[in-house]
Amino acid sequence: KIMPINLSPMKTKDDFFRQNQREILIGFCALLAVFVSWIFPGKLFGESFWSSFFLFLVFPGLIIFFLLKESLKNFGLSWGNFRNGLLYSGALIIIFVLINYLIISNPGLRGQLPVAPGIAGNYWYFLFFELVLVLPLHFFWEFFFRGFLQFGFEKKLGAYSIFPQALLQTVLGLRGSWLVASLIFSSSLSAGFIARQSRSIFYSFVFSWIISVSLDIMIIRAIHQLAK
Repeated sequence: KIMPINLSPMKTKDDFFRQNQREILIGFCALLAVFVSWIFPGKLFGESFWSSFFLFLVFPGLIIFFLLKESLKNFGLSWGNFRNGLLYSGALIIIFVLINYLIISNPGLRGQLPVAPGIAGNYWYFLFFELVLVLPLHFFWEFFFRGFLQFGFEKKLGAYSIFPQALLQTVLGLRGSWLVASLIFSSSLSAGFIARQSRSIFYSFVFSWIISVSLDIMIIRAIHQLAK
């Protein structure tokens, strides 16, 4: 019996890179940005804020515009599905607020959660911190991790693209306690789920910021109660 001859060319490394060049570029840029941010963490009021602005917003934005040449809608900058966004973000906000409350109620766990210096003793400073610093920081992170990374890998990985972005964001919290890293990982997965269901990063952004602010409020309240 004569076997048919396969005349199709064998796949080479060049074929692999050509077929996956978009994802390779996104992955390389994501690893580079996270590595630089982890090596040079800085302080929230200075280096960290501006480094996050350039690494997680400006840098991926330039990659999208000039190298990928794609619409920002492909990376979650649209209103997406309002109903799903509101439903899933609202439900997960309630769940995480309850989880945060249980953590703060436990003195052993509460001590592992840091709070920014100064915000516990001054109401106006607290508002400035949460609105001027923390709010835009969460948007930078959402655009990078859920938008650039998760939506960028979604064509190849599908729903599994939720996991790489959560793991990389958790890397940024490894300098803290295991509890901080666990909260970052679980909230990143949840934000990724919200973004996937709503096709937008705006709802996951609101989710992330609200649970962050609520946790700070609970910590501050516990500090004041202990001071009495």
